[in-house]
Amino acid sequence: MTLSSEMLIPLRDVLAHYCGVVLDDARLLTLRSAVERRAAACGRSPARYLADVVFATDRAELQQLAELLLNHETIFFRNRPHMDALRKTILPALHAKLPAGAPIKIWSAGCATGEEPYSIAITVLEALGEPLPRPVTILATDLSTAALAKAQSGVYRGRTLTNLSPLQRVRFFTPHENGLAVHQRVRQLVTFMQHNLLEPFPALAYGTHILFCQNVTIYFSLDTCRALMARFYDVLTEGGILCLGFSETLWNIFDRLTPIAVDGAFLYRKDPPTSPAVPGSPVLRKRLPTHLSRSSSASVSEKSVALFTDETVVHEGRRLLERGQLDAALDLFARVPLAGRYAPVVLSLAAQAHANRGDLDLALAEARRALELNPLLTEAYLLLGMIYERQQQPTLAIQHLEKARYLSNDNPLVAFHLAECYRQTNRMTDAIREYRNAERLLAQIPPDYLLEGVAAHWLVESCRRWIARLEGDR
Repeated sequence: MTLSSEMLIPLRDVLAHYCGVVLDDARLLTLRSAVERRAAACGRSPARYLADVVFATDRAELQQLAELLLNHETIFFRNRPHMDALRKTILPALHAKLPAGAPIKIWSAGCATGEEPYSIAITVLEALGEPLPRPVTILATDLSTAALAKAQSGVYRGRTLTNLSPLQRVRFFTPHENGLAVHQRVRQLVTFMQHNLLEPFPALAYGTHILFCQNVTIYFSLDTCRALMARFYDVLTEGGILCLGFSETLWNIFDRLTPIAVDGAFLYRKDPPTSPAVPGSPVLRKRLPTHLSRSSSASVSEKSVALFTDETVVHEGRRLLERGQLDAALDLFARVPLAGRYAPVVLSLAAQAHANRGDLDLALAEARRALELNPLLTEAYLLLGMIYERQQQPTLAIQHLEKARYLSNDNPLVAFHLAECYRQTNRMTDAIREYRNAERLLAQIPPDYLLEGVAAHWLVESCRRWIARLEGDR
């Protein structure tokens, strides 16, 4: 018996309650595959296994399913602006502020295969020197036991090492077969622990000065994200810093943490309870905190900085994407705050860049979050439709493309992709209509103008070919 999508929805909800990750309709196919694999491993039919997992009180099998569904891909120094701010300003400031001998406490929540906490440890040694002038503890937690096993092995190869400098490779790693092994001096700073972020935090997490949680909450529902941020707030010390992935904005989601700019990185700080509320004013401006400078003579700018995304970022980001400069676009987005009216648009553009790079799960999560922040965003619906089309799920694609067309009936890409999906689902009359709409709209664009990397004239020719073929078949 093949499990239908409807049969899998209760399990999807149970998994979201267990680990926070929300699987959209497109990933029900992945969930079905995971259920079939685990059912075979347990010697049960898929239907029996599904019922047992949904209604069981034992969560061990949910953990096994989550292991198959979570994405653990990461690289060293993934978010360079945050690491630069840590090295240049945040760590030296903490060292100057804390009493002698008091430890600096850092938490990497959702550490995956270990590249993030090891990157933090390397940055600690670069910033404070060796031997360290005070204790530094780095707690690294993740839901996945398989990811943690790789992290604890400390051996890496291939793409994950790309961002390491030649000096870092020599100073903090040793050769190991065809890869590199993290040096013991780095490893000894990190304590790995299996932990589900939806469960009570470990005792070691309390009193954290710097908390990294990157590319984790973007996969959570807004309610789960808000609840997690409130709990992060409680474990941070006063003045503590939260570092999220650049697409994980807290704008209009959680307002008890203050967004700040440090050395080009946008972070969140826990201010005293008497501080004024962050959101609500049309323009939010914060001075850089005085305790985040190395000394009174440090060259850290304390001028007021606007913490809202502006329209120039949108224009520049679109220009870079049109030219296929995906890394440059993502670097631009990583260095601007995601707050204000343009934040959902920038989030949608980041999703487009990730989709073009093949990071479809992240792109889907970012596009959905953009729509949660602005449900009238045509670009996000178009992108979701195109991703689902690429995943050969035309029915899902049509649902989103029709929403995009409702919001903007003059977008040639919406018309073209709708036509393609209608054709794939044998709605030939609708397909011909949308091919004609796309042809009409494309005629208003210079022939060599690129849309998603494709020249307008090529799309026109494709429309004409399909119109002729479909009308000839009728």
